[in-house]
Amino acid sequence: MRNDDLPDLLTTAEVATMFRVARSTVSGWAARGLLPSARTPSGRLRFHRADVEVVLRRGLDPR
Repeated sequence: MRNDDLPDLLTTAEVATMFRVARSTVSGWAARGLLPSARTPSGRLRFHRADVEVVLRRGLDPR
């Protein structure tokens, strides 16, 4: 699968897998503003792939 085929928004579970942490950890990062996020109309967290990739590339760990 090419990167262009991947969705631009990631779920909490997908981000947790990328960082190898629990979903609750990712939710906490979002709540503290350490990882930019958006909410769906139903209130679920979503993360822009580009934001997550920047954090991963820089080796930053919001923990």
